Amino acid sequence: MIQLNRIPALSAVVREEDADAMLLTGEVNLIYITGLTALEGQCLILPDDTAVFVTDGRYTEVAEQQLRPRGFEVLTRSNLSGMYDFLRSVLEQHGVRRLMYEDDVLTVSDFALMREQLQLTFQPIGDRIRRLRACKSPEEIACIVKAQRIAEDALSRLLPELHAGITEREAAARLNYYMALGGSEKPSFDTILLFGENTSKPHGVPSDRALREGDFILADFGAVYHGYHSDMTRTVAYGHATEEMRQVYETVLAAQEAAAQAAREGMLCCNMHEAAMHVIEQAGYGRYFTHALGHSVGLEIHETPVASPRCEKPLTAGIVMTDEPGIYMPGKFGVRIEDMLLIEGDTPRDLTAFPKALEILAV
Repeated sequence: MIQLNRIPALSAVVREEDADAMLLTGEVNLIYITGLTALEGQCLILPDDTAVFVTDGRYTEVAEQQLRPRGFEVLTRSNLSGMYDFLRSVLEQHGVRRLMYEDDVLTVSDFALMREQLQLTFQPIGDRIRRLRACKSPEEIACIVKAQRIAEDALSRLLPELHAGITEREAAARLNYYMALGGSEKPSFDTILLFGENTSKPHGVPSDRALREGDFILADFGAVYHGYHSDMTRTVAYGHATEEMRQVYETVLAAQEAAAQAAREGMLCCNMHEAAMHVIEQAGYGRYFTHALGHSVGLEIHETPVASPRCEKPLTAGIVMTDEPGIYMPGKFGVRIEDMLLIEGDTPRDLTAFPKALEILAV
């Protein structure tokens, strides 16, 4: 659990927007404000640096133990009271007339119901919380690093077990199992683990395709620790690698290193992508690099900003950005190598410790 006091920062947003309160209901934002991953409820942020957490009897004990000492008022709604009836009374008690809401979280129907039930003036939060979340604190970075080490240890356990005949599906299941044993709360996303010609599909789904000698093996996966995600990709060969496979691998590795060397505070995200693309184009594989270089990582696996050719936002200190160029040759094979970079000054810190030299697994 991360015990950072984020109430003042969100209260400042309420004051800046001349609102009476901010209502948080989305899972990720509730984790961000509370530091807890096993709570459900609604959190009301008031302009005087206070917060009210509304929950039900399933979570009362945890909320009172964990949130009250940190300045939250905790209210429990009984089963006899509807959520909006209870919220309405809380909002009336605090004189809320203008309420900020999560326009990037609520569905159209959920917002319509909330507006009908609460009868207030609503103001969208927009990307204000996402901007706050972009800059990771040392505590958040420690969680991301822990998640990454869990993922790396799982891959280290899996690779020696791979053998001819094992399927992509079984290998992916083992990788997820080893992450869970290592302390991961869940996979960061649906694990991508592919063999041979399937590695040319950037987001392919593990199938019953069996491993054969001479295949590339591509694993893109991550663990979650205290709600924070990790993300990595490694490509290895089984038995042997052709000269073409080695050439493509070394090109991708050079592109990844070029992007890492270029990344610095104040640089536009699109320029980070361009640094990798330049290397791949110079090697003659430009048409086979078909996605953006990377994305920010945190409480969500895909956060903003992103290292894409269209993103002209600057890299700022505290952003954790993936660096994951790839070359994908349909029907043949694909290679992707991915690390997470912490932006700090002129030289990013690589949060990924797993080796990147081409590994040839023994048959």
